[in-house]
Amino acid sequence: MRVFVIAFMALFLSKPVWAQVSSYADIVEEVMPSVVNISTEKEVNETQDSEIDNLMLAPDLKGRESLGSGFFISKNGHILTNYHVIKGAKKISVITNDGKTFEAKTAGVDTRSDLAVLKIDKGKTPFKAVVFGNADEARIGDIILAFGNPYGLGISVSSGIISAKSRNIGASGLAYLQTDAAINQGNSGGPMFNLDGEVIGVNSAVFASYGANGVGFSLPSNIAAWVATQLMDNGKVKRGWLGMSVANGIDQYTETPGFVITEINEESNAYKEGLRVGDIITKYNDLPADDLDAFYRFTEMLEPGQALRLKTLSFGEEIRNVIRIQEMPANVLNIVSHKALIENSKNAYTDEDDGVSYLPELNLAVKEATPRGLMIVKLEKKSLLYGKGIKEGDIILEANRNDIYTVNNLKDSLQEALLDEERSVSLLIQGTQNTFYTTFEPVAFDDKD
Repeated sequence: MRVFVIAFMALFLSKPVWAQVSSYADIVEEVMPSVVNISTEKEVNETQDSEIDNLMLAPDLKGRESLGSGFFISKNGHILTNYHVIKGAKKISVITNDGKTFEAKTAGVDTRSDLAVLKIDKGKTPFKAVVFGNADEARIGDIILAFGNPYGLGISVSSGIISAKSRNIGASGLAYLQTDAAINQGNSGGPMFNLDGEVIGVNSAVFASYGANGVGFSLPSNIAAWVATQLMDNGKVKRGWLGMSVANGIDQYTETPGFVITEINEESNAYKEGLRVGDIITKYNDLPADDLDAFYRFTEMLEPGQALRLKTLSFGEEIRNVIRIQEMPANVLNIVSHKALIENSKNAYTDEDDGVSYLPELNLAVKEATPRGLMIVKLEKKSLLYGKGIKEGDIILEANRNDIYTVNNLKDSLQEALLDEERSVSLLIQGTQNTFYTTFEPVAFDDKD
């Protein structure tokens, strides 16, 4: 019996660390002074903020007060919050945890990340700034604490876990942390802390459709801290730009996976260094080309003028490039998204559709896509492309490394292949999930068949 009791006690005392957490009071007490309430008076009659955050901000009437949250990122009175919290405000008021009210000025905004930095006079006492953690190191299942000003009740805290990472919620193509912690109207701009008392996210949106609960999103701290630093220092954000769009692909000559270049700006340094559509990036700064989001985030956060080392494959030949990063032009705000392709793939084909052409050589129907390529709107089972992973809604971008804009372009490539002894045609296909090459052997078409 004694042995059993000792064994039971040992089992009880050795339970996992997460099961031993009985209170978050110490953490809350430590970080609470960094969190603030934000209220604004709007000049506009109504807002479109619900497109980003369809629960945290209701449409505002002129002069009506809008509520949100924020947190100190410097002891001198810099505050980070969501841009949509203060958008259109004619007056911004900040209430600290000890009940003091300050009028705030906007130090800088970044619409792409939906972040803004405010500044208030510090007075005699320095403010308590947060410490940013590394959101990349956070794991699904980690316990987090979300702070904010729900429904204007005052600074509050809720607990939950990280439900998912790298969620694309349609807001500028950025990847968000998902949590089941209670996030409500007024929590916008509030911090998400880990159990080390570090900020790993900025509460930015909730999923409110169909009465869903427990689905909130926070912008990761790695992006938020980078944006906040630039807004404090410069009042705006300078982003790196390669001047190209890429997608997951495989080199047709070596079967090496990587990022295939699907679009490239002829004014970019990358183009001037010899990179072209169809080339495959296999490494960047010695990092493997296996995560598109990580690649875009990495290049975007490089300073203009910095060098980026690329290892690429062009027609199967390995080339090493050094590209000087340029500043992203003002009109380039979003990375390439496949959303439009997914929607286009739902379109049904009929013989009466305008702009649709039928290619008997390939037993498929296509129509011109924007800005280039031919969208496949009907693919028959007897087609030479059937069974090659191609689906209706996919876009033919190239044929034998020639850009495709019209049906005649594709027919010319088919005819050239038929005149060639090897008779192979290589197509670059942009699908809803990735971009890839496929090769087939064309056959002569007899319109008498």
